[in-house]
Amino acid sequence: MRKPLDGCRIVDFGIITAGAATSALLADLGADVIKIESPTYRDPFRAWSSGSMSLDGGPECPAFFRSNNRGKRGISIDLKQPRGREAVLRLVGRSHVVLDNFSRGVLERLGLDAETMRRANPDIILLSISGQGAAGPDAKQISYGSTLEAVGGLAWLTGYAGGPPVVSGRELNYPDQIVSLFAAGVVLAAWLQRQGGGTGGAALDVCQRELTSFLVGEAFLAAEEGEAPARSGNAAPEFAVQGCYRSGEGLWVAVTVEEAALHALGALLGTADDAAPATLDAALAAWMSGADAATRVAALSASGIAAAAVRSGGDLAAGGASSWDHAFGVTPEGALIKALPFRIDPAPFAMARDAPAVGQHTAAVLHEIAGYEEAEILDMAARGIIECREG
Repeated sequence: MRKPLDGCRIVDFGIITAGAATSALLADLGADVIKIESPTYRDPFRAWSSGSMSLDGGPECPAFFRSNNRGKRGISIDLKQPRGREAVLRLVGRSHVVLDNFSRGVLERLGLDAETMRRANPDIILLSISGQGAAGPDAKQISYGSTLEAVGGLAWLTGYAGGPPVVSGRELNYPDQIVSLFAAGVVLAAWLQRQGGGTGGAALDVCQRELTSFLVGEAFLAAEEGEAPARSGNAAPEFAVQGCYRSGEGLWVAVTVEEAALHALGALLGTADDAAPATLDAALAAWMSGADAATRVAALSASGIAAAAVRSGGDLAAGGASSWDHAFGVTPEGALIKALPFRIDPAPFAMARDAPAVGQHTAAVLHEIAGYEEAEILDMAARGIIECREG
């Protein structure tokens, strides 16, 4: 069965999550993604957990790298050397999309600015993922997930009453995770336009700060109308009782109680019908601690109250179809790996190839796509312009 991006070739400078997860989704959708690393700069996800840089691919590379670089071919070229830049521009000339999420100015300093790439391929689709936008006064400002959540307004909403903002943290990094979905969608839209007869290049700019603001835009508009939301932690003003409560064996259980379910909650807890929300909250916390999570969730559910145990990564991995259907896939070795967050056909997820080792496909890509002869490839490898690690 054909995929939406069959026939599309992508030169991928994406790193970490924002860039690499975007191109992984595009590979899942059928694109031939060529991941470019350098002998002097690797994707930081190769050393994300252990701190030790892994040059391997497949099962031997860190989970963060493997999940966000599935389905890609990997090449290693020194972009600071003229012959390295020439090789990349040859690839650009024979590709359809170039994707990067470097800090603004990096590609320009390497001599790979947008104008240069358009000279190599006037029809190229250029996707720039940036923290603060491709232009403007803050374009070159250093950004991390924490600062983007702050400047984008998300941190304004998070945390507990009277407390400080709470950011999503390094292992989640909400702006990076969410931008990959939107950026992949923008590329898909540009590709479909091209397939429908559109011509000429396209410049796609996805700004993480603006995207973060967009996703909490309703709260901004409410504040403009004098309805600024207050930090409330796990509670929510729409519900009489909502929070996370620790069960007898120490697991957390999320509970949401609507106004119509207050009588049912009171019957479970033995509280008065007119008990205040704070009283119900305290009684629910005490009641939850008196038994295991499964027993308490079953009792709440039977009373028409929404409740669910907070599941760990291990729980989800073992849950199979009861927890997920297509968000995860299975590698040839039987290990779980991130897959598609949506379904476009009934076929199960199939990883086109595992995450690459450094330089695993350099020689093949330079020969098959860029047109280099074997002698030229060997000479560049000997001079340290490229790295080849075939296999």
